[in-house]
Amino acid sequence: MSTADVDFIVVGTGGGGGTLSWMLARAGYKVVVLEQGADWSLPKEESGNDFDLAMQDEYRFQQQKPDGKRQPRGDYNTFRPVDGMQAKPMSSNMIGGWTGTTLGGGSNLWGGWAVRALPVDFRLRDHYSKTGQLKQFEAWGYSVADWPVSYNEMEPFFNVTEAMLAVNGDRGLMNEALTGSAWYKSLSQTNPELESYGHWTSAFPYPSPPYPQKPVGQFFSEGAKANGMHPLPIPTALVNPALNGYRTREELAKALETMNGRHGTFWAQPAEKLWSDRIRDACNMCGFCEDFICWGSNAPKSGVFSTTLVEMRDLPEHADIRTNAKVYEVLYDSRLRRASGVRYLDISDPDNPKKVEVRSKYVVLSCGAVQSARLLLMSGPPEGLGNRFGNVGRNVMFHLFNLSASVTLPEQYQGLLHPELGNIGSTTCYDDYFIPGDKSGQWWKMGILTAAEKKNPLHGAVNTLNSGAIGMDMLRQMDAYTRQLDLRTTGDDHPMPNNRVTLDPEYVDEYGFPVARITRSFGEHEQLIFRLMQSRFQKIFEHYKKIGIQVTNSDPQLLTLFGDHQLGTCRMGDDPRTSVLDRNCRMHEVPNVFVVDTSCFPSALGVNPMATAMANALRVGTWMIESLKKGSELN
Repeated sequence: MSTADVDFIVVGTGGGGGTLSWMLARAGYKVVVLEQGADWSLPKEESGNDFDLAMQDEYRFQQQKPDGKRQPRGDYNTFRPVDGMQAKPMSSNMIGGWTGTTLGGGSNLWGGWAVRALPVDFRLRDHYSKTGQLKQFEAWGYSVADWPVSYNEMEPFFNVTEAMLAVNGDRGLMNEALTGSAWYKSLSQTNPELESYGHWTSAFPYPSPPYPQKPVGQFFSEGAKANGMHPLPIPTALVNPALNGYRTREELAKALETMNGRHGTFWAQPAEKLWSDRIRDACNMCGFCEDFICWGSNAPKSGVFSTTLVEMRDLPEHADIRTNAKVYEVLYDSRLRRASGVRYLDISDPDNPKKVEVRSKYVVLSCGAVQSARLLLMSGPPEGLGNRFGNVGRNVMFHLFNLSASVTLPEQYQGLLHPELGNIGSTTCYDDYFIPGDKSGQWWKMGILTAAEKKNPLHGAVNTLNSGAIGMDMLRQMDAYTRQLDLRTTGDDHPMPNNRVTLDPEYVDEYGFPVARITRSFGEHEQLIFRLMQSRFQKIFEHYKKIGIQVTNSDPQLLTLFGDHQLGTCRMGDDPRTSVLDRNCRMHEVPNVFVVDTSCFPSALGVNPMATAMANALRVGTWMIESLKKGSELN
């Protein structure tokens, strides 16, 4: 007889955990959801937070607004570029290695770029083998791996994810941008296997029309087209301003039709059994959501907080959501080789933490790739839970955000770009998803290139002050924001075993637990991408040279720009010697423990990982529910 308090414990409420916990609770299982951060959406009188939701001016939004990136006090990471060096602490208020620490996790803080992974992303090792590049990658020290699942397996779950997130987009333009790119045309001829990796074009329309074109996107689009590129509206997870609200249930019903009854009993239910009749309000394009929680009425910005977590509140008999819960150990029975629950600190009063223990049949981790690895290494046997072959924490990846450029128009164009409108970024292109190398026929993996904005003068002020400039230099930078744009890459960071997360042997957080130590260097592939892309930014804006714009490339060598895209520390795979999880995100060595955040990704993709993380959680949840319905244990 089981002594478990509940069926599932889910640690973390981001895209993976927040999605899977909804499925499990909706299916009738008892789920305890533990979130280290607070619920920042509550009004001051309920939460006790100092921030007043009624005060919505630029200063408060930029400088005083609760920022879920900031970890609880003292909970930082350390960093070193290579093994053998002394790691140094990184402030959690800075960019290095943070994750969303609030109810909803990173899905509260993201820019809303709801982009699917491409079929080739799931078969990157096979692709490089066919093109003859794999041996070069291995010689450079990479560990490129295929996913144990295909794009076609994921496709129906992408459809459901887009319905949940109210994604805006133009499927026709997306299909044309992919198949019309130079790299696709070339690679499909030299590597006929490319077509077999999955459906490159989809007939399933986005739930909403494209988000309104903004001046920044239009400016980039014209330059890109003049350079032979295929710009398009980036799929965006917001309720379209042109709509009279968003009815998730109606769009979910359309996505369910693509299941064709082939994915079990859960998805065979009508939409009204799965989702409420809530109507979400349209985005008013205020622009305050960039990197932060949306304070709009009735959830115009999409994420699990505004979708699945809201739905879970209708299921109190099955879902127990606990915030301010800092999990520090997965309980492990070495005799049974099973987890039995977790221990956490209730840090509602951070000066007086209380130890709490919860028992469960299954444990699911979704803490972000850095913190999920850290928790596993703090649990179980001395080498860490499920770490017999030393794979936990290895192959950590971070997208190459620092491969970018800033574009400044002359002073006479002050105000032209109106960067305050809407969410961050509106126009993207896939023309550089693979870029040509020095040798004829070579294509190297990069990612998407997107135009983005600085939302208000304080962006410039803060950046200028951090660089030591004051006075007129600072004022000029603040003044320039309405005629500036950024080109941001979501560059693919290929996996290397030496890039990893371990426990720091010297530094601890305020409660005495070892912090995560991140070891990361750029490999030969990243260095090659940096070099090949340097002239690309300049060429896009040659169309505008006559008006005297300035294009300033960033320094791509910044190792500590990790951003929120952390991937790969617990990769999926069929071989326990080279992977941590199986195809269902279940640990090879501890089969009642699952990891469903982006830790499980064998490759970094070339797009924002949120839509893929949510779709994968839906896929894993489907397997869990159908297995349990048949009377099978998940181990």
